[in-house]
Amino acid sequence: MNGKARAVLTGLAVTLLMHAQTGAAADGLYLGLGIGAATVKDDFQASTFEADDVAYKGFIGWRFDEIPVIDLAVEAAYTNFGKPSQTQSMPAQNVEYQLQGPSLAGLLILPLGPLDVYAKGGVLDWKLDQTIGATTTSRSGTDGFYGVGVGFYLWKLAFRAEYERFEIKDVDRLEMLSLDVLLQF
Repeated sequence: MNGKARAVLTGLAVTLLMHAQTGAAADGLYLGLGIGAATVKDDFQASTFEADDVAYKGFIGWRFDEIPVIDLAVEAAYTNFGKPSQTQSMPAQNVEYQLQGPSLAGLLILPLGPLDVYAKGGVLDWKLDQTIGATTTSRSGTDGFYGVGVGFYLWKLAFRAEYERFEIKDVDRLEMLSLDVLLQF
């Protein structure tokens, strides 16, 4: 390897190391917003409902980096899963699910420089308005959820891609894919 190539590679390595240092997450408070798609699947009245809609969430969290190799975080959020709807053929009627609620979760984070890989688990205090034809039924409860994600830090900003699965009683499946942006203080 000639001197010029060695200098370019050395400069690239130093730049990547500096970026990894400035891009790594620190402990403390963070605020974020997310947007994505929520999918609801449910069987009722001898038919299957499966639809998705735009969903969004706001969250606040606190990250702890007290343990070597892994970080922990606690996160409170409010999620609106949109209004997934579908027209059923037998009998012919419109069906709509409107789900929303606050949640509290713990995160187990593996920091890899400016990149995070994480798993989360928690509880959602949900409210469901299910409309079948002209009849609306409201239910509520508190159930668990889990998820996984990957995040990229650029100074105090982070961008995350996340999958969450919610175990709502009386609903066969509720899941959300989202893209989040957060600001760390």
